[in-house]
Amino acid sequence: MQRTDPFAVYGYKYIKYISKHFEMVHYGLSRSIVDCEHVDINIKQKDIEGFNRIAGNEIKKRKSSGDIIACFHGSDNKIACEMNKDCKWLEPSIGYRTDSVFSPYRVFASYAQMHMFYGERRMLMNPSWHDEVIPNSFTISEFEYSDKKQDYFLYFGRVNNMKGVALAIQATEKLGKKLVIAGPGSLKDIGYNSTPKHVELFGEANVEQRKLLMKNAKCLLGLTHYVEPFGNMVIEANLSGTPVITTDWGGFADTVDHGKTGYRIRDFKSLLNSIESVESISSLDCRNWGLKFSDEHVHHRHYLYLNKIIKGDFYDLKN
Repeated sequence: MQRTDPFAVYGYKYIKYISKHFEMVHYGLSRSIVDCEHVDINIKQKDIEGFNRIAGNEIKKRKSSGDIIACFHGSDNKIACEMNKDCKWLEPSIGYRTDSVFSPYRVFASYAQMHMFYGERRMLMNPSWHDEVIPNSFTISEFEYSDKKQDYFLYFGRVNNMKGVALAIQATEKLGKKLVIAGPGSLKDIGYNSTPKHVELFGEANVEQRKLLMKNAKCLLGLTHYVEPFGNMVIEANLSGTPVITTDWGGFADTVDHGKTGYRIRDFKSLLNSIESVESISSLDCRNWGLKFSDEHVHHRHYLYLNKIIKGDFYDLKN
């Protein structure tokens, strides 16, 4: 089975690792496959409110006061939480829009995402001690390290202007480099009536295809125009021994060690210069950086954070 939705993957892995330490119950659709007790929530398609009301009632049947409700879909899960106010509400992976955040216990995928939340909620002068930053996690066995690269640059993600695919096309064309584009979408959607000669369209890649594309690429281009909450493709490339070139905002400030695992750029000239010099980046440095984001390491941090919530072990100005 291929798991492609990043939020579904994150929830699946979170349950897999955290259920080893805590008693967990998953409330979800009947086709869900999880490593803990599962309760079916049967609803009509996309009936979010109905799902949460049923889930809220099911939680009532099993909960104890002080239990933690982990919400992976932000405010979509708010109704179920409000039906169980004696529980503690947690959002374990905030990589979605910050206006969808509602719970008092929050784990952000990057410092950029947390700080953007503080700015939007006017919390710059009073951030919360309950908040934590824990990055996305990666299954190391899904990636293969190689320091032998083929002569192409890689764009991996949705094919749209916000993801910076046009910028990747322009830069590689300017320098006469081959660009492989892997991901859903069409170049016609961003104004190209035909495929440029230096571009190869791969389409969507499964896990094995992703492994080969990542390990053989000379560099991954992640030129997202918006404030990227995290950017999984950066760590996926690094785990493959492949350096990255990204824009210089959002989660990339957390995930790209500038000059060591790749480059963060702010103008077209620096993009061209980075492409020309990217072979000076050590593949082994990239791999070692990526290993810090392993499932085991990241979920141990989640385990420690959950214990803090249970014990109430946060700084309290009243003490």
